Amino acid sequence: MNVPEDILVEILSRLPVKSLIKFRCVCKSWYDILKKPTFDLKHHNSNLLVSRRDFKSNERVISLFGNENTIIETFDDQNLSSFLNGMFSHIRLIGPCKGIVCLYGFHDNIALWNPAIRDFKVLPRSQIPRRPDAGIRGGDIGVGFDSRTNDFKVMQILFCTSNDLGLVYQVEIFSLRTGLWRKYEDIVPANIMYYNVWSMVYKNEIFCWWAQDGNVEVILSFDMGKEMFQKTPLPCDIEVLGGQHMTRRAISLFKVSIALIVYHLKEVDKFFDIWVTNELGINGDSWIKLLSIGPLSQVERPLGFWNGKFMLESNCRELVLYDPSIQEIKNLGIHGKRDRVEELETLDILKEMETNTVEELKLKLQKEILEINAAFNANTYDKNVNSATEIGKKVCHDNYMNDSLNGIGVSDLCPSSAASFILLELKQAKLNLNRTTKDLADI
Repeated sequence: MNVPEDILVEILSRLPVKSLIKFRCVCKSWYDILKKPTFDLKHHNSNLLVSRRDFKSNERVISLFGNENTIIETFDDQNLSSFLNGMFSHIRLIGPCKGIVCLYGFHDNIALWNPAIRDFKVLPRSQIPRRPDAGIRGGDIGVGFDSRTNDFKVMQILFCTSNDLGLVYQVEIFSLRTGLWRKYEDIVPANIMYYNVWSMVYKNEIFCWWAQDGNVEVILSFDMGKEMFQKTPLPCDIEVLGGQHMTRRAISLFKVSIALIVYHLKEVDKFFDIWVTNELGINGDSWIKLLSIGPLSQVERPLGFWNGKFMLESNCRELVLYDPSIQEIKNLGIHGKRDRVEELETLDILKEMETNTVEELKLKLQKEILEINAAFNANTYDKNVNSATEIGKKVCHDNYMNDSLNGIGVSDLCPSSAASFILLELKQAKLNLNRTTKDLADI
């Protein structure tokens, strides 16, 4: 039965990424559909990747939530669990970038994780000498992809205090391609506001932090390809940081724009001003005030945006969503102290996983073909049914003479005993594997 292409696209667009990569090997028409940019847009649906405390086990876990606010999956990988529940009171999730999420506990305790293919890698500890006259008091992290060198990079910014110099930074960059750390020699041109650990965002190979340059608040950005810092002043007419109401900032990604969220921490009913910009590195005039939200009661702080809705943490440490279009707030029922919520872009994973997963499938199929060939050698026809098989050859030849069976005898389609039936199954499996391997070779 031929399924209309529009219905097939609708079905495929609802499937997980790894299944889609396998389905590219089904046939050429499916491969062509899945490679179309229009299908990428159709498949673009963001899920929530949530680091939370499981009340039953009292362990920190990471769960994937779908659009219907249901848990799609809770990841139970032992290495991931050990890292999440190690010596650190809270693990920060940064990203995703090209489908990779960075887990950051404290300096020199960093891991990379691809939720789609369950790859988990703890980065080696940096062996770069640290300043002997300065103690490490904290740190921050940045991640990004360098398309020029096809490399994934992790930037570790160490906050060091010295009796002579005060606060100094030491910046180290890890290359996933080389597996090595190296020291970044240029200065950091602004002080990262490290007490607001949720104010960071990644866009187009540029990682951004909320920072302060003297008395001027800025977005501090780092280009992962050029390896250069840049400063973008915040809007001129926003409220001064701190003050009676403890004015705070947060930065996030709103659709394709960098978003600045301004709010009062100490107000019972909170208002949130949302500013956006698409231009970094110029003056504060590039900011546009998008909207104001509020008053909202029983909310603690902003977390960002998800599918056009405003994510917040409630006073009860629950995740809530505010929909500006209908001005309604919804409790997602996700509990846990200091949950960290990230948006998981499935499109990024699709592009990043393709090569690795296809190669993985090729190796698996080659292994299975070797096993089937071994089974062929171990199984022979029963001598007592040879004559029946010869008769079967004639019948099958008449029915299947036009079939292309890639070297498998047509008699194999007509089993004449239990032994030959088993052999038929093995040969049919080999035929399917050969066809799939050929499809993979064409990709």
